[in-house]
Amino acid sequence: MPIYGADSMMRHYTAKMKRYIDRDSCLNNFYSMDIYGISVFADSVSKKNGNPEYKINWSELSIYKNMMNSLPRDEAKQEMLRKGNKPFLPMFIKQHSLPIEYLKPRPTPQLPLKGIRIAIDPGHIASDTAMGRIEDKYLLFKTVSGKDSIVISIAEGILTWKTANALAIVLRSEGAEVLMTRKKPDLTAFGKTYNQWKKDDFKRTLDSLLKTDPTNVKLKKIKSGKIHDENSIFRYVFRDSELRKRAELINEFKPDLSVIIHFNVDEKNKPWDHASPKNYCMTFIPGSFQKNELTDSEKRFDFLRLLLLDDIENSLVIAGLTALEFKSELEVPLAKLPDATYLNDHCIDAGLPGVFCRNLSLTRLIQGTVVFGETLYQDNINECIALNRKVPFTAEGKQSITGNERLDEVAEAYNKAILLWAKSRQ
Repeated sequence: MPIYGADSMMRHYTAKMKRYIDRDSCLNNFYSMDIYGISVFADSVSKKNGNPEYKINWSELSIYKNMMNSLPRDEAKQEMLRKGNKPFLPMFIKQHSLPIEYLKPRPTPQLPLKGIRIAIDPGHIASDTAMGRIEDKYLLFKTVSGKDSIVISIAEGILTWKTANALAIVLRSEGAEVLMTRKKPDLTAFGKTYNQWKKDDFKRTLDSLLKTDPTNVKLKKIKSGKIHDENSIFRYVFRDSELRKRAELINEFKPDLSVIIHFNVDEKNKPWDHASPKNYCMTFIPGSFQKNELTDSEKRFDFLRLLLLDDIENSLVIAGLTALEFKSELEVPLAKLPDATYLNDHCIDAGLPGVFCRNLSLTRLIQGTVVFGETLYQDNINECIALNRKVPFTAEGKQSITGNERLDEVAEAYNKAILLWAKSRQ
């Protein structure tokens, strides 16, 4: 028998699916929803045969939420796979019948973020332009400022780490407990440099990837030595495994908020060997699954989590505040869907200025409230000059943490948004 209120629950989650998750209405083969609950299937054949991989009845929803908020991610996934089409066992229901209550220190006027745990992820890994080239996240060209010709040399990983470090220092001074996924400018999320990772972990990681995906042509050619350039090793072996490590570190920390820091470029200006007139800011939150993006069990697990938990709704609040602070503090317009091909082709307008649902690795893998920031275009004709300018002091005469006035402003925009978000939770 369906539970009381099942009709309204079905309507609510159906509307949420269309609003934030199923971008092109192309996921019907992977789920069904009715007055009894929701089922997630591996493929259309499994759906036709009524054999769900994951299933939650509306009567089990509170147990599911409590489990997801208390168990480590991998354990929760295994529990859901074991459950399959069956109800939760009585002992499991007893164990997760009540949500876990955390007693946290309360904020004060002097420490407005006391008791709040914040994870910060400085995007990419480059600490110099050589690594930036391997990542394909660097700019190198000449431009003109007044009568002077200026060499622009930017690696995004340097910008993100300086901004994240400055933000972490400020947040800690405001009482927050902060995790940085990269502890130093030249370190990866593995706690070692990229070159050290290659020496220690490359072969093992490659073998592991091939075991999971034995028909992958790129991986097989890297294994055989037919492909051996650094860009390919980085892209096909290192990158995704390191992103997963970032998500693992963050999920183990169980933050109240995760902040992912990136800087953008004009996509149509590649290979970024000259300046562009374009400049936008934007933020991303989870959602916007597309065709062929539910092809493995883990992605379907996260699909169900994002539908049934409040991670998208909670992320929307901080993402909206962050976008507005970007616009105010940096005086850069917020992007709309037509302003970039990837926005128009892969994102859902989340309903707040400059905020988009996008199924990125980290917006999907990180559990809880998350904002993925993409501030300003590094190759913008004015921004590239400002980002190259070194200053020992801020405009207010304080010592600059980043050594760059523009990066100080970016860090301050994040900080202001986080303070507003924290106040809204009280």
